[in-house]
Amino acid sequence: MNSIRPSAVAGSFYPAEAEELDALLDECFLSNPLGPRGAVEPEPFLTAGLVPHAGPAYSGPCAAHLYARLDRSVGTVILIGVNHRALGHNVALSPWNLWHTPLGDVRVDEELSCRLEARVDFLRPDEPAHATEHSIEIQLLFLQRALGEFRFLPISLARLSNDQCAVLGRALADSVETDAVAGKKTVILASSDLSHYLSPAETEELDRIALDRVLALDPPGLLEAVDEHNITMCGVLPTAVMLYTAKALGLKRAHLLKHCHSGHAEPMRTVVGYASVAIGL
Repeated sequence: MNSIRPSAVAGSFYPAEAEELDALLDECFLSNPLGPRGAVEPEPFLTAGLVPHAGPAYSGPCAAHLYARLDRSVGTVILIGVNHRALGHNVALSPWNLWHTPLGDVRVDEELSCRLEARVDFLRPDEPAHATEHSIEIQLLFLQRALGEFRFLPISLARLSNDQCAVLGRALADSVETDAVAGKKTVILASSDLSHYLSPAETEELDRIALDRVLALDPPGLLEAVDEHNITMCGVLPTAVMLYTAKALGLKRAHLLKHCHSGHAEPMRTVVGYASVAIGL
């Protein structure tokens, strides 16, 4: 029997009606000057990445730069999100096997979920960690547009040590390699915004410090830089896990596709930073 997670932020972060949501996604991918404007092609070697998770009206065009590059042969997407309210278990899988959005239902890759739960002792299904969180839900809208049919594995992170980030990254990499042997293509995405509620100049400076570590594929360096410079990057732990996974997979190239902030979408004195980063062989 299917269990369904309902949309938590439809009608607030994004339109609850499918037609209006489709129009907003069209704008993100095709017409917004901050987006790719339909000018990019899928990249088969794209295996990991960083995407923002604010409302699509703000960060959607930035996120579309990565999603427009996803190859439609991708069968499973591992989505590592931040648990903003730190509810429930610190490192949580989905207790539901379907997630609902206004665009339809998306199935969780239950085989992959069970495999990881058996291997990583601090990972388990948990409802409170996911029920009201938006950082993974937002990504499903773009994946539904970019891929159509796919399965996904949501992992919500609240607290995690550097060593645990490395352990989880290694386990994810092994699972991706196992699926590749079976002919299944998997992509790993970290959901994170960057600096929060600073001036545009401060946002640019601090975001660049964090992005330099992301582009260097340096997860411990990212964690250290965020701590040392007090960078309010909400998804630093998901990003560190994604980078450990990328390194374990032998990925070598990271490319900054887009860096912008909320003030580019709507005039404001303090802004939130966004970036899309693609990582591959």
